[in-house]
Amino acid sequence: MINRRDLATGAAITAAAAVFGSGARAQIPSGAASGAASIVPPVGPWTKFGDLRRAGGTLHYATLGEDRSGRPPIVLLHKLGGWLSDWRFVAPVLAQGRRVIAFDLPGHGGSQWLGTAPYIHTLGESAALLIGALDEMGIDRVDLLGTSLGGCVAVPLAAFWPERVAKLAIISSALGVRRSLAEIATNIDARQTALFDAGGNPVPTAPAMIEQIFGIVHAEAINVEGIASRKAAGHWIQPTERGVAITDIAGTLKRVEAPTLLVYGDRDKAYRKFQPAAEAALKHVRTAVVPNSGAFVIQDNPAAAGAVLKAFVEAR
Repeated sequence: MINRRDLATGAAITAAAAVFGSGARAQIPSGAASGAASIVPPVGPWTKFGDLRRAGGTLHYATLGEDRSGRPPIVLLHKLGGWLSDWRFVAPVLAQGRRVIAFDLPGHGGSQWLGTAPYIHTLGESAALLIGALDEMGIDRVDLLGTSLGGCVAVPLAAFWPERVAKLAIISSALGVRRSLAEIATNIDARQTALFDAGGNPVPTAPAMIEQIFGIVHAEAINVEGIASRKAAGHWIQPTERGVAITDIAGTLKRVEAPTLLVYGDRDKAYRKFQPAAEAALKHVRTAVVPNSGAFVIQDNPAAAGAVLKAFVEAR
């Protein structure tokens, strides 16, 4: 049996492949630079992959499980600079009797967009693209679970298409107020020069950085994968982060009608500050804290995170 600590280590990926099967996704182009080597995401439990053409690009997704309960599918959205593989250790728990669909967000993982990335790619744009994908897939209603960037995208999706979201889980996300373009240039662009090279490509970071900023417990293994997933996202990381900053997420929370679960790691150093305002803004909300975990709870403690999320989506 693979335990939580094993799942957080790089060595466990090989063992997990033996348990979940070898359904590794094909190589995806690196978004960092044209001609760069392709990147292979970690093996996951997924039983099907798909690509949906949208205006300007292609949304990539993976699925697991079959519905045996009459409940809506569970949609999973990953973190900034991540990919759908971030969910690979939690998805099997959620897929017990349910259909699970994990998306690569625009410009991330296997979701490739044509041309030069814009200065800002907004949360509303990503939410609309996902609604278009669900329409094409014939899915009317979902339980929506998003972490970090995924949680931020999930807020406008749930707020402006309330009939499409049965339940909402927002995991370790920056639920802040709108910033101006001048504030973005000062507080984001100017402070991130060490994270990107002169061409705007993400550079490798040390495990100590995510430990210090996000309180990550298993920083070494998570950082190794993060370097790869950030390279795959490449030039789309900064535009997407600016899209988070330019959105009044805190104000949009007031429009959310779905029962909502806020999830944090007990060692999270980045996102707990948004908790009080989010709890005050949401109409139907409760909060869960995952033990022995930093902000990336679905990677840092997938067993405990999976149990919390499973209980939420299955509750009547």
